[in-house]
Amino acid sequence: PDDLDASKFREDFTEANLLMEEGYHMQALDLWLQMYNDDPTNANLNYKIGYCYLKSSNEKAKAMKYLEAAENGRSDEYASFNISDYSPYDPKERNAPIETKYYLGQAYLLNYELAKAEKSFQEALDLMGKRHHLRDDAERGLVMTANAKSQISNPRVDITINNMGPVINGEFNDFSPVVSVDENALFFTSRRLRDDSTNANLIDDKDGQFFEDIYVSYRDRNGDWQRPELLNINEASQHSATINVSADGQELYIYKDTDKGGGDIYASTLIGETWSYPLKLSSDINSKDWETHSAKSADGNTMYFVSDREGGYGGRDIYRSVKLPNGLWSKPLLLGPEINTKYDEDAPFIHPDGKTLYFASKGHNTMGGFDIFSTRLMDSGDWTTPENVGYPINTVDDDVFYVTSADSRRAYFSSDREGGYGLKDIYMVELPEPEDGSNLAVLKGYVVPPEGGAIPVNTMVMVTDIETGIVSTYTPRMRDGVFVAILEPCKNYELDYLVDGTSIHKENLEVECGTAYSQIEREVQLDPVNLRGSVVKVVTADGVVTQTDDGVTQIQNTTDDVTTVMTTKDDVSVISATSAGTAIFDKYFGYNEKDIGLAETRFKLFMDDLVDMINKHGSVDIEIEGSASRVPTRTWGSNDVLANNRANDGLDMLMAELDRRGVSRNKVNITSIKGLIQGPKYRGDFESNRSKYEKFQYIRMVAR
Repeated sequence: PDDLDASKFREDFTEANLLMEEGYHMQALDLWLQMYNDDPTNANLNYKIGYCYLKSSNEKAKAMKYLEAAENGRSDEYASFNISDYSPYDPKERNAPIETKYYLGQAYLLNYELAKAEKSFQEALDLMGKRHHLRDDAERGLVMTANAKSQISNPRVDITINNMGPVINGEFNDFSPVVSVDENALFFTSRRLRDDSTNANLIDDKDGQFFEDIYVSYRDRNGDWQRPELLNINEASQHSATINVSADGQELYIYKDTDKGGGDIYASTLIGETWSYPLKLSSDINSKDWETHSAKSADGNTMYFVSDREGGYGGRDIYRSVKLPNGLWSKPLLLGPEINTKYDEDAPFIHPDGKTLYFASKGHNTMGGFDIFSTRLMDSGDWTTPENVGYPINTVDDDVFYVTSADSRRAYFSSDREGGYGLKDIYMVELPEPEDGSNLAVLKGYVVPPEGGAIPVNTMVMVTDIETGIVSTYTPRMRDGVFVAILEPCKNYELDYLVDGTSIHKENLEVECGTAYSQIEREVQLDPVNLRGSVVKVVTADGVVTQTDDGVTQIQNTTDDVTTVMTTKDDVSVISATSAGTAIFDKYFGYNEKDIGLAETRFKLFMDDLVDMINKHGSVDIEIEGSASRVPTRTWGSNDVLANNRANDGLDMLMAELDRRGVSRNKVNITSIKGLIQGPKYRGDFESNRSKYEKFQYIRMVAR
């Protein structure tokens, strides 16, 4: 029996070590705990258990007990830590390595035992040689402990932190909140069991939790958050996580992991009440490396994102791209050392004012792990020195996700702290009024359908800057008629409400000057009248009705108190694809090529046809196919990458041209986008048989 027990111990010991090397710390932990039950005084087992707990997402604090035992449980054979001949893979090894001191310092810090943390980090440094791989980390541990002492001794007393409550939070991890500018749509990531239990048997092997899913909760007109809804874009066996949402809450940016252990940034658009298939952002944003997070400015012209690609300051860094006149994203620019450090940065959020940036960092004066920092873009183009947002928003553990309201009076973040409903919960913090005004105005609009009716599918609001003539188009959310626009102070705008391309109401809107945040609300109510799908009557506050002989209403500028707009169209709102016709664009490429020019005649003709179809039928479905031959490519690394880049770049060009023409992206439903590798097997004859391969090097877009 003893031989059998020893054999089982050796097998489990070897397996647990292999699991740790592969990053499966929770599975390894299960094995270490089983072995510990039979040998609780084994210092090496206690060390490995403590190490695995430090790698967990929600149980880091448990490491302290075991690491203390590892330090105190050394056998008489070893009067001190085994410095020279510790063997991590030897089942007979009972002593703990000198690294125990460093990890114990981490555990003390996570348990707010700051004096003990400082002592352990210093003792670790005393034991380590100058070239020890953890020496810099131990020195950093001393700095973080000092920062924690400073932050905790000077807590922020000007804030109030509130748990978002059981409607939002549950027993599982809920985190990474993002909100629309009007704060009526809250998107977040959860690792909960789905209502229909379709993910009950789908567990992430690395941490034993359900895969990440994206949920949304909408706030009703009474201010109450509704039961979260699972978005239709989740995949049960893959991580999908929220990272950013557009100002109006209708374009969502998400993170999806990849088969190779990395991850990329995708975008999905709300079409009606359904989210479109997530599309990977362009190759200027995503790369072969790891992209974890992005933040798009409220005006849509700047993208901040995180990547661990080569050329950074170390670890993950924050980059910025700007939208070019042709609608594509520029080559990314690495933010400078005032933002990025040799440690990891993550989770940028750009305030709607376009100048205040929040981000997470393991550098700067963090008090442990990631902390949230804020910085501001000055007129010179430089960033101010990042400031820690302070304790108790930041803690000694990782604090990563933080977004603020447009008026900077509230922020939403996730944290694992006492008094929660489960593991990580989502919190809202009430903040003091900012010293500097945001110089920002937010238009919150409501298009209210008739009682028992629905908002017409092709309803939109056009907001025109009267001075510049720049037009922005907004689509009311089908579920509640909400639309949101960011406006500039000291500007005059024209608001034009349209159904099926026909104006049903116009009004001028003057935004007052000043640096303070302002909020403007408008409400337009629709009333059903069927008359050849045309607007027939408008009732305003003073009862004025203007109508032409042909039954089309002409609306003059009225007071702000517009109460009712009466409109509808015939029930036939969608014409079938077979009667709507088809528009096709394709382009064949030379070797390694993938670009489409906006000025290309065939692309312009395709866009003319597409816009005509939208004007006639309200929307179009589009399929995009990028293809590469089997001729090897060093430029792109693989033909799979080249094919997908052709498809994604085609999508970028399509969307850029829609923007240039003032056509809402919501009118386009991308039903599929795919990259294909096709054609005959490559036989080293490309130069002599180009035509044989080039017929499979193309992009094709089909609109129906």
